Formats: sequence, structure tokens, C-alpha cells
Amino acid sequence: MVAKVLVDSTIKKLNRVYDYLVPDEMKEKVQVGMRVNVNFGNGKGRQIEGVVVKLEDKNELDNKKLKYIDEILDTESYLDIKRLRLAKWIAKMYFCNVYDAFKLMLPPGTNGIDKSKDLDGKMIKMVRLIKSHEEILDDIEFEKIKSAKQIKLLRFLMDYDFTSLSDIINGLGISRAVIKTAEKNGYVEVYDLPKPVKENDHIKKDDKLKATKEQQFVIDNINIKLEKNEYNESLLYGVTGSGKTEVYLQVIDKCLSLNKNAIVLVPEIALTHQTKQRFKARFGDIVSVIHSKMTISERKKEWKRIKENKAKIVIGPRSALFVPFSDIGLIIIDEEHDSSYSSFTTPKYITREVAEYMAREYNACLILGSATPDVGTMYRASIRQIDFYKLTKRPGSIENPEVEIVDMKEETLLGNKIFSNRLKEEIQKNLTNKEQTFLFLNRRGFASYVTCLDCGHILKCRNCDVSLTYHKKSNLLLCHYCSFVENNKSECPKCLGHNLKLGSVGTQNIEEQVKEIFPEAKVLRMDMDTTIKKGMHEKLIDDFKEGKADILVGTQMISKGHDIENVTLVGVLNADSTFAGNDFLASQRAFQNLLQVSGRAGRGSKKGRVILQAYDTESYVLECVKNNSYIDFYNKEIEYRKMFKYPPFCDIVLIEIAGPFKTDVIEESTRLYNIFNDNNNNSYTIYSPKSPFIQKINNKYRVHIILKLNISNKILQLIYENLEKYDKIKRKKVTINITKNPTYIG
Repeated sequence: MVAKVLVDSTIKKLNRVYDYLVPDEMKEKVQVGMRVNVNFGNGKGRQIEGVVVKLEDKNELDNKKLKYIDEILDTESYLDIKRLRLAKWIAKMYFCNVYDAFKLMLPPGTNGIDKSKDLDGKMIKMVRLIKSHEEILDDIEFEKIKSAKQIKLLRFLMDYDFTSLSDIINGLGISRAVIKTAEKNGYVEVYDLPKPVKENDHIKKDDKLKATKEQQFVIDNINIKLEKNEYNESLLYGVTGSGKTEVYLQVIDKCLSLNKNAIVLVPEIALTHQTKQRFKARFGDIVSVIHSKMTISERKKEWKRIKENKAKIVIGPRSALFVPFSDIGLIIIDEEHDSSYSSFTTPKYITREVAEYMAREYNACLILGSATPDVGTMYRASIRQIDFYKLTKRPGSIENPEVEIVDMKEETLLGNKIFSNRLKEEIQKNLTNKEQTFLFLNRRGFASYVTCLDCGHILKCRNCDVSLTYHKKSNLLLCHYCSFVENNKSECPKCLGHNLKLGSVGTQNIEEQVKEIFPEAKVLRMDMDTTIKKGMHEKLIDDFKEGKADILVGTQMISKGHDIENVTLVGVLNADSTFAGNDFLASQRAFQNLLQVSGRAGRGSKKGRVILQAYDTESYVLECVKNNSYIDFYNKEIEYRKMFKYPPFCDIVLIEIAGPFKTDVIEESTRLYNIFNDNNNNSYTIYSPKSPFIQKINNKYRVHIILKLNISNKILQLIYENLEKYDKIKRKKVTINITKNPTYIG
């Protein structure tokens, strides 16, 4: 018997199957979709992991030169025929190797057995990467890292960012010595994490609510589609607070009655807890939650429940799309416009597109829900490519919040650089009335940068072309791109002067100023820094819901999905900073963020108020937010996109060339550009190589080549042919990364 094995490699030329003989003792066990260990390469070769994609009954005597499979790593197959097809489609569509796509569908910690210890009640040793994925993949590809166990460890950590030392040692079968070597070589850091917060899972049972007329229309129509057992895609456009979640709950009920499973995707881990509570209150223990802040053992348990059909509904961020359901009837993508649904690491897939492919495969219904749909999704609905449903009213007598724009140019003249008089008045009113307030800021940290007032020098990361962010609690300067860290400085490294100043403000600074202005107020802060500990997302939101604080200061984490009745005021401190960005999506991101965070005010019986502080008060984005009019925003934006031929009127393919030497990157980008330009056939518009806004990240210079085109199999084939031609004449050590329809350009 011969097994066709796809090996685990990022090298493009190895993105193919290799034949291996199956030993007699493995013939009864081996299955398509199982992972195996094989000896790869000439002579002795090296141990490498692979997946069996096909088994053939061939005469072993005719294949004497073939090597044998060394080991079967799985007790069951995780990749059925549909998932094998899905992996191949992802690889083709998003320019990665097939094995990279396979990894999306493998259960957490598939190597070894689960001996993870309960993490509650003690300080626990954790392991995390301190080098970028790109650097690690380069070091593996160019054999700077040769140890199979080192590679196994680093690849694992690239997939799981919340991993305990005991999970790695006991679950992966990797020794402390291997981890110490990786630590010594600067790839990983071992650190202590305080006791995680135990989650309270006691949830009161909730009955189906009486749907509004609008909700019932949507529910009835989607239920008919579910009964037909055929592919259907729809956009559910509902203003904030209009009851999209109740629609989800009732159509899932129908899906379950047809003995099918449902996947519900949410954009942030912070929203998973709230969504889980709503869904468990309605459906009980058949709801499963999976996300990256869970330990390996927790994720394994949930994966096992899903595989054994004990869970019928799965909630989580984009990775939950790949759970091992055998019969999917419904996929819901809540807040479908959110940028977190685009993967920024290989495979760089777009969740909405993968969900559409899967819905077609399973004859399932796909619902895209949002109060601020992606402009491309709304366009597809407007030309009737997909069904379109609207929820325009908040249930009961709940009104939209009243939005006021405050001109900070005038406030600055009065000496108010952070808080306008209007915002301070409204916060005080809320404190007097025992109502709660959200304060939204579009960045984290204590200050955005540190600058020298003598020479103008800004303290930058030595690896990246970006300023370092100051964090007061730890008195450290951090790079949020490559995780470089150093102690705060009292002396300018350029002029040796001591006149250093904190530029701009962040959430820590806002928290401190709120406490100074309103000493009687209880203040909480929610950002990446305060939620790094497991369970803190849930604890902060639960504490705020229970009235343990008056004011919640936060970044984008507080802008989506949180439904807290006593929040009647939302203050946006730097509304026009959300427009910052040098790409065509900047206005869309700004409008979506501002409308979403505005929608957190007045979710209960009390009227909501929103104050947007801005310097550019004439922006049409702010005007559309003030009028709570997505349609006005969409109409302006779609005309702009059409005029300049941006998506949805084309696709964009971003080719990034990166390397340690600037001259090499420029030389190779010119070489690659010439190949694409010479072999165009009018299939795409190509733009000459340009340096992005941030030219250097992780000690790598970057150059971008942009293609505008309409994706098709024919054009994909042409792109792959051009890349093959380039590989034959490539001279310098650079890496090529390709992203389809990137969320950010620059």
C-alpha cells in the first residue's frame, strides 16, 4: 500500500504530495486525513510531519525505492473529504501551502496526550513567542533552526498564544531543555501568569422572546431557506439594539429541529462570554465555546464534545469556523464587517469567503449580521447577489441615542485638551443619577510616543520604523509590532538632553485623569493590557454590569456587542483620530467604530447620549454617525469606490517583498514587478513598487506591489505562473508574502 503524503513545509516547491510505503502493521490503522511522521529528503533526511491525502493499493515490489511511514500520529482522522477540499481551496485562493490550511482544521494540541493540570488557584508558568512569525518561518526555511523538536515547539506556539509550560511538556512531549534552548536563542519567553479568574457558569434559563414584526419576517424567511436544505446567503442589516441576537437564537432553534449544527462567529474574544451567556440561557449545555485564551486542555475538551456530537452550537472567533461538525446547517457571522475576520498570519484568509465556500459545500444558510455592514457586502445585497433583511427599530420604546459633536479646537483655547466642558458636565450628571459611562479611545498604553523637546527626536523601536509606546505601570517602552521592550529613558539617545515629553494620550492616562477630575467615581479600564490574564474580559464586563464601577475606559474592545442597560453616556475622546490611515478603508473603519460604540448608549429604558470630541468637525463620517445613518455613509462611500475602482469593483492583491537589506528588497521588487508587468495580458492593473508607510518591521525592510484585478481561476493561474518565473531568477534573500483584499494597506 502506498500513501500520498503532503509534508509540513512553508517552502513553495514542497507544496506537493510525496509517496511513502505503509508498513504491514499500519495498514489497518492508517486513514486519509491522519497525520504521520515520515523521513523526508535524500539519504538519512529528517523527521517531518505530514498528512495522508490518498491511499493506493500498489505493489510494494514496484516501489522499492520508496521510504516507509515511520509513525501514525493520530488515532482517528480529523480531515474528511470535504475538509481536504476546503484546505486545497484556501491554499489556492490565499497563496499559501496546503498544509498551512490543514492546520486550521486540526484540534488543539494534537501531538501527545492531554495531561494538562488544572490552572486555577496558583501562579502558572506560561510560554510565548518573542519573535515574529515571519522571522521564525525564515529561520526554519533557511535552516537556521534544524532541531525537529525546536521546530515543533515554535510552530505550535505560532498557533496557540495562550500556552502553559505544563501543556507543552505533557501535551506535546517536549522537554524543558528544548524550551530552554528556544529561550536562550531568543525565540520564546517563559513567564509567570497570576491565578486565572474562575468563570461563573450559573446561567438563568431564558425563554424565547416574542419577536417584533420586523424580526418575525426575517425569522420566517430564513426558516424557509433552512427547510429547503440548500445554500443561501443573506445580509441582516440591523441598527444597534434592534434585536439581531434574538433572530439568531430563533433561526438556530429551527436549525436544531432539523438535526443540524450551527456555528456563530463573533469578532472579539471579549464578546464570546456575553454571547455564550445569551445562548446557554436559551439552549443549555449543547452550546460550546472555543477561543485562543482557553488552555489547550479546555479547548481539547470542547473539541471532543463537538466531535462526539454533544455540542450542537459553537461560538467563537474566526477559528471556530473549522470545528469538526459533520452536518452544518447554519453559519452566522455577527459584526461581519469587523477587520478581525481577516487573518493577518498565514493562511491570510477572509472568514466571510471561507464561510461562503463551506455553506455551499454543506447546503447551509449563511447569515452576515451588522449594524454597519462592509461596503462590499451591502453592494452585493443591493444588486441582489445575496438576500437582504432589515431591522430598523429598537424593540419596545428604546430610542436611538442623541449624538453631539464637540469642536476641540475651541475647547483647546479654553485649556481643555482631553475632556471638553460638555463631556465633563455629562459625566457628572451620570454620576449624580447613578448611571454609567463608557469612555472610548482609539489606542492603548499611557502615551503614544516619547519625544525630545530639545532636538525633536522620537524614541523608536530599533527593529521597526515605528515609535515606542510608553506603559506607565511597568515603566517600559514597548513596540506593538515586534514586541521589542526596553526601560523608559530619562535621556535623549540622540542629543543626550533630558527634556523628554510624553506625546498624545492613551487609556492609562485617561484612567488617571478621570480619577483626578471625578475622585468619587469608580473607574475600570479595558484594553489589551488589562485583559491579558485569562478570564479578565469576562470579569471586567461582569463587574461593570453589576454596577461595581461608574466609568469604563476602553479601546475597541468596548465598542462592540456589550449590552449594559445602565450605560446612558458614551464619550469618544478623539473621534477624528479614527480616520487616520493611508488606505481606502480608513473612512469605513472610522464610521463603523464610531457608530458601534455610539450604540452602547441607551440600551435600556433610559435615553442614551453620545459626545464625539473632534478637531475635524466637518467630516461627512461624523455627520453620518450623528444622524445614525449607515445608508447615507454607504451611498457616499460606494460612489468613491466606484470612481477610483476599489473593492467591490475589483479585487486587490498586495505583494510584499521583505528582507534585512534595503537595496536587496528594492532590487528584487523591481525584478518581480518586471515579470508581472511583462506577463500581464491586460488581466490586471499593476502599480510600481512602493515603500509602505511603515518601511521597516522586525529588522526587515518592506516594499509593496499592488495589483487591481477581478479574481478568477484564470487570473490566479497567471499569478502563480509569474511567481514561478520569479523563483527561477531570484538572487537575493528576501521573502514574498501575498494578501488578497487586505484589511490594511501600509
